[in-house]
Amino acid sequence: MKHTAKLTTILAISALAYSCTDLDPVIYSDMTLNTIMENPEENSAYILTPMYGQMRWFNEDRSIWDLTELGTDAWVIPTNTDGGWYDGGIWLRLDNHEWLPTDPHFSNCWSHLWYGITTCCNRAIFQLEENGVEIDAGTLAEIRTVRAFYYYYLLSLFGNVPIIDTYDLPEDYLPSTRSREDVYDFVVKELRESMDLLPEEARYSRFNKWSAKQLLAKVYLNAEAWLGEKYAEKRDSTLILCDEIINSGKYQLDDSFSHIFSLDNESSPEIIFAVPYDETTGSPIFHCIYAKTQHWSCQPIYNAGSGGYNGLRAVPSYVNETFDAKSPDDYNDNRYRETYCMGQQYDYITKEPLYFTDGVTPFNYVNEIASINAAEEFDGYRFGKYEIKIGQKWETDQDWVVFRLAETLMMKAECLLRDGDAAGAAKIVNEIRDRSFDKSLPQEVREIPAARLEAVTEVDGVQVKYGEFLKELGREFTGEGMRREQLIRWDLYVNGTWTFHSPKKSGYLELFPIPSAELLSNINLRQNDGYSY
Repeated sequence: MKHTAKLTTILAISALAYSCTDLDPVIYSDMTLNTIMENPEENSAYILTPMYGQMRWFNEDRSIWDLTELGTDAWVIPTNTDGGWYDGGIWLRLDNHEWLPTDPHFSNCWSHLWYGITTCCNRAIFQLEENGVEIDAGTLAEIRTVRAFYYYYLLSLFGNVPIIDTYDLPEDYLPSTRSREDVYDFVVKELRESMDLLPEEARYSRFNKWSAKQLLAKVYLNAEAWLGEKYAEKRDSTLILCDEIINSGKYQLDDSFSHIFSLDNESSPEIIFAVPYDETTGSPIFHCIYAKTQHWSCQPIYNAGSGGYNGLRAVPSYVNETFDAKSPDDYNDNRYRETYCMGQQYDYITKEPLYFTDGVTPFNYVNEIASINAAEEFDGYRFGKYEIKIGQKWETDQDWVVFRLAETLMMKAECLLRDGDAAGAAKIVNEIRDRSFDKSLPQEVREIPAARLEAVTEVDGVQVKYGEFLKELGREFTGEGMRREQLIRWDLYVNGTWTFHSPKKSGYLELFPIPSAELLSNINLRQNDGYSY
């Protein structure tokens, strides 16, 4: 019997768990596929649920966020004076671009992404078709778009990977490496064939037409850096897609920069796509915004149930160069204070300044790191862009912003700038900057002129064209998982110098190695150039 089911059940993403359980009101851990198919219209969307739930692992320890932000000029995890965070040297190797194919970041990310593609997306299509459910065009487009989202990260991080678009494979099947260009073509095809079949209404935590177009715009924007100069013309497609998103009228810039990253950011008109987290489900816990970066004695600051691991710090040279300020009191851009935890910290209840256990040393985050091999306890500004909940638990309640309208606008501005329209780019840049400056300040403080955006400027010790625009990307998007791609587009990822980092000037480092364990288990995989097994 064939069931015709349009899978429009609203997914309770805020309550999703990676294990595909704990969805109210049905106890899905007790639900078999046969049970689901007894009432496919009501229950079959459960099969789609893991596609989104899997995304919650992107921001965990040794996962996607680490590979997109660590190893760049923006963030570092030094070894502490007590030896904490040495972890066999994996964080130091990441910062120094001396990583090994055996390092755990790579196997973790590889596993998470492939689980999303094969077990969450391909299996969903297979199970529905095998059980006679006729998948409507919109649902199939959503699955293909989510699958393309996972592939986008494989394309960006590893480049040359297999392409697997079906679940029903022989037991002994070993996929073969495909070229980065093939993977790029696959992602583009999936998105182009799917995006206009998706709903137009704003959907905070599910892909719609506009979030799919945003993803494709990002693919096109990075195409030249990934595949060579002949792909520069793809910026025209980025521009078209960005205009379609902007002109849809579905999203607006938020009046408040901090609201985008607040505990109630689901009400922000700027967010195009987000991954919800919920402290009641317990796992995963969104490491980078609290556990990874805050000091272990931070509980009194937030009346919290637990402290942090005192690892992640802002790179001092990046803070100084991007925000051009050693003290927040000397800087007018509100994004500076709203991006970092900095300065003297205070007890939430008593409002008194906090001190170290000696009662003398202030609990004061400073924009200095004594040594990458022996960082002092309060060295380095901390990641503070996301609001930390008063009463913070180890698990988090903050939702992760994946796409927002400011990025759409800045992608458009970058295309205009690179195509010679500096005035058009400046207009967009200043529209976004406007919310972060006091209106009483002089125009020359609040706005960046076109000539400055298109000028050659020093960034990370290198003279680069459009350097001021790159700095503006940093001011707006620090810590949002974009910095690696930004530096690669500006040819700085392997050529720039920043605190504790000297450039290797080897282009092969713009791709990470295929994990050694995968190569050993599959003779059809090929290691990326420059790496051994």
